[in-house]
Amino acid sequence: MCLSAGMCRAQSGSTSSPDYRVSVEVQGESLANARDHFKSKILRQGPPLAEWPDLQTPKGATEVVYTSDQVKLKAWISVPSDTSKHEAVLFLHPGFALWPDEWDFTKPLRDAGYVVMMPTTRGENGQHGVFTMYYDEVSDVVNAAEYLRLRPEVDPKHLYIAGYSVGGTLTLLASEIYGQFRAAASISGTPDLGTYLKYARGAKENAPFDVSDPKEVQIRSAVAYAASIKCPIRIYYGTEEDYFAIAAPRTAEIARHSGIDAEALAVSGDHGSSADAALRLAIVFFQKQR
Repeated sequence: MCLSAGMCRAQSGSTSSPDYRVSVEVQGESLANARDHFKSKILRQGPPLAEWPDLQTPKGATEVVYTSDQVKLKAWISVPSDTSKHEAVLFLHPGFALWPDEWDFTKPLRDAGYVVMMPTTRGENGQHGVFTMYYDEVSDVVNAAEYLRLRPEVDPKHLYIAGYSVGGTLTLLASEIYGQFRAAASISGTPDLGTYLKYARGAKENAPFDVSDPKEVQIRSAVAYAASIKCPIRIYYGTEEDYFAIAAPRTAEIARHSGIDAEALAVSGDHGSSADAALRLAIVFFQKQR
């Protein structure tokens, strides 16, 4: 079962595929360099094809606005009552819209003492900007991370990133570009977009780019640039998420060969039921990075 109405809408529906192989080639250049000389061609200008609620700030959160590529985007953040410096987690929500009950999922992080920020990305929930599906949204994540890192209540040397489902995919990609994360945890993210497009329900319809263009798929696939990962990382996936069982370990293997502390760990359950346990494991992992 998914944790909220919007949480698993975009990345559930795996289909068993015993002959599955990683669909993209591992690249010798970094993701940052690849993005410097690649321009994604967006065929559908507008928001994601997803329903979304009005952005009503949930209890325990404060609404803030950060800027990404001159686009102003909303986020929720937990603001501590004291003036000391706190460790912080940028948590990336699942799906292509931010739902109020997804804030509840971050409660274990907040209870563990972290300042938590959950951003929207361009085009979501009526926000400005054009949805590009794992491309410009990576820039949004990096800019949200820098906004959080520089807040007065945050210890800039203890900034972490975590995300679930769509947020897990963005976590992987952002960790390959931004060098200020102490550690990263991807929960049921998609390292290989080609597999996602092939097996996830509605994925091709969601994509605003030419899904038959291998370069468009490659630039959105973290496994292709896993040697770029810049911090210790754990990649969690459910034991019933069949098509993650090759791409996630392969991503971790490539990162390890580049000297990164990286592991892919299977957690009992499917896309929804494994998430709570994975988040608890992520917290333990983050605490070990102190």
